Amino acid sequence: MAATRVVSVALAMLLAVTMLPAAGLQAAYADNPASRPATSGGDMALESANGAPVADGAEVVDNGIRYVVRDGAATLVGFEDSAALEDALVVPETVTDGSGTATVKAVEIAERQVADKVAALALPQTVESVRTEGLAAAFPALASIEIAAAADGNGAAGKAAYSSVAGMLFRSAEGQASSDGTAFAEDALELVWAPPAMVVARIPLECKAIAAGAFVDAAALETVMSFGKMESIASAELDDKGNVTKPGAFADEQIGRLTIVVPGTNYAVTGED
Repeated sequence: MAATRVVSVALAMLLAVTMLPAAGLQAAYADNPASRPATSGGDMALESANGAPVADGAEVVDNGIRYVVRDGAATLVGFEDSAALEDALVVPETVTDGSGTATVKAVEIAERQVADKVAALALPQTVESVRTEGLAAAFPALASIEIAAAADGNGAAGKAAYSSVAGMLFRSAEGQASSDGTAFAEDALELVWAPPAMVVARIPLECKAIAAGAFVDAAALETVMSFGKMESIASAELDDKGNVTKPGAFADEQIGRLTIVVPGTNYAVTGED
């Protein structure tokens, strides 16, 4: 019951926040970015000699990463040699089996696939589906995730399904209902996942919603900073016996130790408060 009261107070304060001035947001993002080590996945999209598609159902191993081709698209499912993957891992837009190519469109890492030396993960703009439930187990040391720029510099065709800000994964919240009954604008974002080694989560102005399970895997998380007005934060769903059937944005064990900071004010909300 105490945890429920804490969440209610914290969320109420978040929902009361108005948009920050641009200068405040720029100052909050003034941290020096971490240096990017050599990548393990290759920054350029790979092409085969004849440009033919990879056969459906085929397994492709490319730069130590395993993919399965389904309906002409490649899904990242695991690692050939996880010990060789470290620092920053960049997943290419396309992969080849030597005779054909397939565009990387999904991430569904299988159980017991672990690359525990990878600290930063970059996914291509071509990705349309990410099963976030398996990411923390696969990348326990991951501190940031991002959507990399298109290899040709022109961007993916149309609007990318995912985006990244401050090391977290977002998708469009366009069309979702806001608190006043109107729909979110096309630039509104929904936070869907924060990596396990993230310590401070800086939620950008454009973020209007936080999805179920978004912070559950962020075991190292200490501080959440909201830079804009939050409209929707997922809460846990329980069955008639009190068992969690759907997680909320935060895990129960996180609530008591988290500090929620609202810039532009003179207070911080902690679990004890």
